[in-house]
Amino acid sequence: MSQLTHSGGANSPAPLLETRSIDFIPDSERYGNAKGLFSLWFGANAMGVTLLTGSLAILTDLSLLWCFIAIAIGTLIGAVFVAYHSAQGPVLGLPQMIQSRAQFGFFGANIPLLVVVAMYLGFFAGGAILAGTAADELFGIGLKTGIVSTSILSAVLVIFGYDLLHKVAKVITPIFIAAFAILTVVLIANWPGQGDRVVAEHGFSTTGFFFILGVVAAYHITYGPYVADYSRYLPRSTSHAATFWYTYAGISIAGIWILMLGAALQIGYSKLGIVQALAASGDSAGNWLRIIVLLVLIIGLINIGALNIYGAAMSSLTIATSFMKDVRPTPGLRLAFMLTLGIVGTVGASILSGDLITSYENFIFFLIAFLIPWSAINLADFYIVSKGDYEVKALFESSGKYGLFNGPGLIAYVVGCAALAPFISTVYWTGPIAKDLGYDVSWVVGLIVPAVLYVVICRIWPMGSSVNSVLAAPGAEKI
Repeated sequence: MSQLTHSGGANSPAPLLETRSIDFIPDSERYGNAKGLFSLWFGANAMGVTLLTGSLAILTDLSLLWCFIAIAIGTLIGAVFVAYHSAQGPVLGLPQMIQSRAQFGFFGANIPLLVVVAMYLGFFAGGAILAGTAADELFGIGLKTGIVSTSILSAVLVIFGYDLLHKVAKVITPIFIAAFAILTVVLIANWPGQGDRVVAEHGFSTTGFFFILGVVAAYHITYGPYVADYSRYLPRSTSHAATFWYTYAGISIAGIWILMLGAALQIGYSKLGIVQALAASGDSAGNWLRIIVLLVLIIGLINIGALNIYGAAMSSLTIATSFMKDVRPTPGLRLAFMLTLGIVGTVGASILSGDLITSYENFIFFLIAFLIPWSAINLADFYIVSKGDYEVKALFESSGKYGLFNGPGLIAYVVGCAALAPFISTVYWTGPIAKDLGYDVSWVVGLIVPAVLYVVICRIWPMGSSVNSVLAAPGAEKI
């Protein structure tokens, strides 16, 4: 068996290349502490796609003050769900979507998994477009060349896997904090926009407020399918509260700051794209700051691109191995999936680079419709129904106790997706209730309805008692 640590155990250094893929992480290969999650998730949020999400504020008629309030509330709500997903990692030692087989069945889990793969590729493509734009702005190499070159760097980074991603995040985080803290001060000092858009007497609208709040909350909740992938290597004894709060703090602090910065940049430089606005703001203090913030932006986007390829590979491998019983999820197979998905994401970025804002807005609402019900069901099962008690080996067997298709999870998922549809308001679809309300609250419905329904159905449709608690899991290392 390949080891992530040397034979000395959990305190030994990890090798440069990750050797695990979607399999269980035994206690002998666990290492690190929950503090590392703060820098990882701060770095994951302190980057260009978060700026892009904040820039959607330009689509509303809110004053900047009301945009900030909506962003803060949406982040503080959305990060709660992400942190609860993250806290599952040390307990389970599994990739998040493997654990979903307990709610949806061995094959049934492939349904939300397809949505998750689309999510990863969408975020990767969006990040690649921004990185390519920044590279073109800085080096004048052209957008398509910028997309390809930064995507290649993401692919190189992800080859090394989990441990290097953590190390890169620790290096990037303080550099990003310093560079964008300076940029924030410069933007305030050299504010280019109209003062009446900052605090406006009539700068509030319910539609705009719930649009921003919903987009921001959903943006954070979409970390759910892979947040536990980065806490699963932590020792089983890691405090549940520590895992939760370090994840929550990293996401919340970086999220609120960078989302607000994105909103302010886009409103202040309303005639420019978000990357050009960032460059223009930096240039107002001197070309040196422009160069620094663009370089830091590119490096951050390369890192988050690697995280997205990693997550897409984990989810794709989960789907593939459910149909190929004789294929083991080896490091070589993981690498092949990562490189293939990197190519697909890069091609998608090249195709979608023409109209980023519109494409990204509708992408977020796609995620709300199909991903938030999954998150609700997963959390309801772990914390209310199963209470962290799973038969790990059965998650890897089509003949295991969770079955091929798990009725309660699939019914709750389908009903949850259908229930939120009337509450959605997008360019392509506005549900009847959203039309009457005048604003979108679909993400709230998508969290409540499937979670409650799943718990109720499980009370009357028991799957069977657990056989082997993952909290003890003495035989789990044999998987």
